[in-house]
Amino acid sequence: MIINKINTLSDAIHYHDEIINCEDDITLDFENATFIRNNYISILGLALEKQKDKKIVIKQPKNIKIKNALKNIGFLSLYSNCNSGIDLKNTMIQFTNITEENDDYYRFYEYFVNQLNGKVNNLSSELSNKIMQKIYEQFSNVFRHSESKFGFFCSGQFYPKKEEFYFTIVDGGVTIKTNVNKYLKKITKKNKNFLDFKKYKELNGLEAIKWALINNNSTTGSGGFGLSLLKELILKSKGRLEIVSSDGYYTIIEGKENGKLLNKKFTGTIISISLNTNNDKYYFLKGENKDD
Repeated sequence: MIINKINTLSDAIHYHDEIINCEDDITLDFENATFIRNNYISILGLALEKQKDKKIVIKQPKNIKIKNALKNIGFLSLYSNCNSGIDLKNTMIQFTNITEENDDYYRFYEYFVNQLNGKVNNLSSELSNKIMQKIYEQFSNVFRHSESKFGFFCSGQFYPKKEEFYFTIVDGGVTIKTNVNKYLKKITKKNKNFLDFKKYKELNGLEAIKWALINNNSTTGSGGFGLSLLKELILKSKGRLEIVSSDGYYTIIEGKENGKLLNKKFTGTIISISLNTNNDKYYFLKGENKDD
């Protein structure tokens, strides 16, 4: 399997699907790769975990910059004879898989926060704490909602010159669509008569994601999906948000919301975020004194 470039979420999902549909041993050929966005490596990691019973070989990139990036993020050493590198510039979120067995998501969250500290300086301390809390919810939600036997995978990269911090979380569990519809059916059946319940129209993947992004909407009855505040920040700061789950694909790009239904369903959920770290604008919570 030749991999020349992974620049977009679509690229990563394409290779994910190729890997999970491979019936033979797997060789990922990065030899002539020209660009690999490190945050999307988490998606390849999920696919390789699904195929862990097969022999997996990685042909290392000839491009030294790409090779070092894949070394330093801790990916190459898992599937090749290449030693792990050291993230000397401290700009990466290491390629990490957290499962119920190792159940290390709080320790990983602390590491994650440390990586963001000093890089995302355009948020008030109160807003930053809220955002970090929501990110922590995304890690813990994998075990509360998705029931993924693979746990979750995460990786990321800070680009100082572009003033952007990218990270991607992916799991292979129960989708947002499944969880939301299960919850709404239960509520409809509980609060309305049987005829109304029979008329219940199931939400598609995109509708389910949009429902989950509304503040205080929650399939557990409290807490919400945890992304409404991030959504608001990303809209205002012109960051980037992409969510894929089942047949739903939702995006915020350049301050605009969009979405579509996918022809091919993704089994699990991908949340990919880019925080704008530009210090020209400073963001704080409504009602917060920005001069504090």
